[in-house]
Order: sequence, then C-alpha cells, then structure tokens
Amino acid sequence: MDWPRTFIAGLKAAAMGSLIGTSIPSIIATGLGIALLAEGGVGSLFLVFLPFLVGLFGAIVGLLLCLLPLTIWLQKRQNENRRVYLTSGLIAGGVSTCLIMLWMTDGDPFAILFFGAFGVFTGGATGHFWWRYARETEVDSGLDRIVETFG
Repeated sequence: MDWPRTFIAGLKAAAMGSLIGTSIPSIIATGLGIALLAEGGVGSLFLVFLPFLVGLFGAIVGLLLCLLPLTIWLQKRQNENRRVYLTSGLIAGGVSTCLIMLWMTDGDPFAILFFGAFGVFTGGATGHFWWRYARETEVDSGLDRIVETFG
C-alpha cells in the first residue's frame, strides 16, 4: 500500500462522504446562518460550516477505525470489492452515529434515527469513495489474467 497516496485518497473519500452525507443539514444550517447574519450575528457563519465539519470528523475517524483495518484484512484475504466497502461504511456510519446520539440524547428515538440516517449516508459515501479513490486501481479485477490466459 502506497501510504502517501492512500492518505490523500482517504482525505478525499472523507471529504466527499461528508459532503454527501451532510448536504441536507448543511442546506438547513446555511438558511439559519443567513437569517442570523441578517440580525447581526457574525458568529453565525460558523453554523454554516458546522454540519460539514462534524461529518468530516466522523468520516475521518470512521476511515481510520473501520475502513483501514478492513482494507488490511481484505488485502490479506485478496477479497476487496466495492460492495464490501460500501456495506461496511453504511453499517459503521449508522451504528456509530446512533450510539453517539444514544449517549448524547439519553435515548431520544427521533434524534437517534434522524442523525443515524445522516451517519448512514456519510459512512456509505465514504466507503464508496474509499473504494473509488484508494482501492479500485490497486485491486486486480481478474481481467488482466483472463486476457493473459485467452489472448
């Protein structure tokens, strides 16, 4: 694994996953930030970037704690594919977000499911882009072996 290239690909995957997973909260936060800015609150500009920054942090932590160990394990088994990364990203993003919200809200089911859905989107998108940017080019799809065998 080429670590500098993998690091850049991981940052790209986390940023894209965060953009996709937090797009709806970012639109809502932008509207609130503009409304608060009109009232004179310059600090409300931070509100505009808050969903993306929280999603980016979550995506990077998930990438480090889930997708990198999974990648190392799958490399040893020679069983990497897009479906595995997408599914593990969906599960890890949803479960981790639901557990955090369970702790933060004392079990409020609406908050857990609402924010858990955005965790699922962010995790799934991060897993997809991790495959796309970091792994797809390094995994032998078998096509080269078929062409080699049959000419």
